[in-house]
Amino acid sequence: MRLAIAGKGGTGKTTIAGTLARVLARSGRDVLAIDADTNPNLALLLGLVADRAGISDLPRDAIRREVAPDGTVTNVFVGDAEELIARYGTVGPDGVRLLVMGTVGHSGSGCLCRAHATVRGLLGQLVADDEATDGGSNGRDVIVDMEAGLEHLSRGTGRHLSRFVATVEPYYRSMETARRVAELAGELGIRDVLAVANKVRDAADRAAIASFCASHGLRLAGEIPYDPTLVEAERAGATPLDYAPDAPAVTAIRGLAATLMA
Repeated sequence: MRLAIAGKGGTGKTTIAGTLARVLARSGRDVLAIDADTNPNLALLLGLVADRAGISDLPRDAIRREVAPDGTVTNVFVGDAEELIARYGTVGPDGVRLLVMGTVGHSGSGCLCRAHATVRGLLGQLVADDEATDGGSNGRDVIVDMEAGLEHLSRGTGRHLSRFVATVEPYYRSMETARRVAELAGELGIRDVLAVANKVRDAADRAAIASFCASHGLRLAGEIPYDPTLVEAERAGATPLDYAPDAPAVTAIRGLAATLMA
């Protein structure tokens, strides 16, 4: 299973991605979590240190820029995916291995184009390895916590993933972002796009999301209720799974994991 968690900022992408990764790992699956956000926070949700001490970003030299005779510039992945995972991956609780795309180091330092290209190339090589061995090279689940918004889709960061999961809150801007995620993922050739309703407080929230998804052909994969224990966990600097393992939101994410595995 190779999927991206995407959506508008503040919709709970990272909370869902981190908790989902650990739930899958606890079921005995080999899970690689990739933080593809330029403001990386997935480490905390996986139970690693909040300041990312000891966690290294993926190197930028895994990408080589090649210029064709017509002037076309192409980013070519020249790294070895498994070597990068072994060298730069950090193993967290439940055995989830984390890779971090990279973050903004200084003001005015330019875009993170090469960082996005590195993730895209790494994912492409993992897919190629799986296809070369008829899906049996590693049996690994890959969960990518995407950057908020849509820019990662314009860069094609998740081009080689098989599924996008768009987090949706019961507000128009959030739902519209999910619609655009589905549209742009389709342009990358990814037709399997699911929506997950998050922070649902009541029947009105539920109905608003269900109506929007039905109108725009988005399949709802699950619903996660608004849960104040998630805020409490964040204040305590703990993961939801460790702070309140039987909380309503955590229980719902377990249900989402079962749905995705099925």
